Amino acid sequence: MNKNSFEKRSIFDEKLINDLKKKKRTYPFYTGNYYPFFKRVADIGVSTLALIVLIILFPFVVIAIKIDSKGPLFFIQERIGLYGEVIKIYKLRTMCVDAENMVNEETFNQEGNPFVQIQDDKRVTRVGKILRRFSIDELPQLFCVFKGDMSFIGPRPFIEKEIEMLTRDHQFRHMIKPGLTGLAQVSGRGELNQEQRFEKDMEYLEKLSAWLDIKILWLTIISVIFSKGV
Repeated sequence: MNKNSFEKRSIFDEKLINDLKKKKRTYPFYTGNYYPFFKRVADIGVSTLALIVLIILFPFVVIAIKIDSKGPLFFIQERIGLYGEVIKIYKLRTMCVDAENMVNEETFNQEGNPFVQIQDDKRVTRVGKILRRFSIDELPQLFCVFKGDMSFIGPRPFIEKEIEMLTRDHQFRHMIKPGLTGLAQVSGRGELNQEQRFEKDMEYLEKLSAWLDIKILWLTIISVIFSKGV
């Protein structure tokens, strides 16, 4: 695929997409209330305000990244969003160039936890460690929230390789838009395995409400302030 062009596509088959839409209609948040509308309004409002903060921080972050290591400013990656649609997400680069190709394929074969999370990852730059510690590297994804590919609160989007390791039941997490932060992230993301993450994602769907979103947002802010990351 040409890097300068991006065609919207879904990695899910038509039957799975229809199953997701059918199951979505059984959830209270989807029928009989205005929650989806107000959630979108909140996403636009919060992302706009947060982008203003990013603009203020941006010059300092750019200088730090460029001085610390060679490579592009942004890390762009394809992730899986609503109904299996491939979306592009943006992060401030926190790793050395070509870090994706340095992942051992065995990482995806770990039973119960096929996610690329490596303790003391040598690929992370010095500035990258600081950006990750305060989740500053995630801020460019606010553009994805503003655009509508993501929501502020929701299950975190996985890469296609990770999706391939999930069961069909796990795919029900894709009946809503992915989020910048979610229930799994504020419930000990690093300590959760695949099944526990899925349970948290489904718990979020079952209990979905404005109050729960506010609670997750508050817990996310606390995590960032105390340098726990999300």
